[in-house]
Amino acid sequence: MIAIPIKFQFNIESEVRRVKDTLDILEWLTKNNYRFSLPNGIKDHKNINIEMIKKLVENKYDQKTYQIAESAILKSWKGNSELMKKINQNLDGSYMLDELTVVLTKYGTQGSYVIPNSVIINISNIPPEFLIKTVIHESLHLMIEHLIKKYSVEHWVKERIVDLIMDLEYKSRFKMQSVPDWVFAIDAIFKEHYPNLILIMEKASKVSSGDKK
Repeated sequence: MIAIPIKFQFNIESEVRRVKDTLDILEWLTKNNYRFSLPNGIKDHKNINIEMIKKLVENKYDQKTYQIAESAILKSWKGNSELMKKINQNLDGSYMLDELTVVLTKYGTQGSYVIPNSVIINISNIPPEFLIKTVIHESLHLMIEHLIKKYSVEHWVKERIVDLIMDLEYKSRFKMQSVPDWVFAIDAIFKEHYPNLILIMEKASKVSSGDKK
């Protein structure tokens, strides 16, 4: 039995929604140097409607591609679920993730999350066996997001905290993402207080690009 049960979702409707959601935050993604993918023929939200998006998505929709990704993630999750459960239980103050819905997509950023228990994983241009990294990363976001909001922790600090958890618990198995230099102020805080999320978040709320208290 998998410690944290997992289920998958992928269809044309969810892909259309993913494209629309990406277009809605296009300016923010560009400002923060995020890589993202959109259907060929779409560069921005100007003069684009849902029917146009649906047609472009349908032209490239291949069910088998999603099924291959699903199988690879499920296989890897079976080997990681028990550790993820232990991490979840060890994180003092974390949201307990009792189940996980994985939405597979070819669009948007590499990954994102929707509270309380959904992650969206971009399967484009990534070998299926490597998708588990994104699933783990986004799952950790779900565990801490309620505290991120409560303490108004800045975006890149939030990303660094998730990467620090992964780096510690997975013994540097995964490469950490690049963040602005000022964000590294969280590293010492994390090292001192882990796994007490509440203390980490209280102090993380004071780490910002303009105020590194």
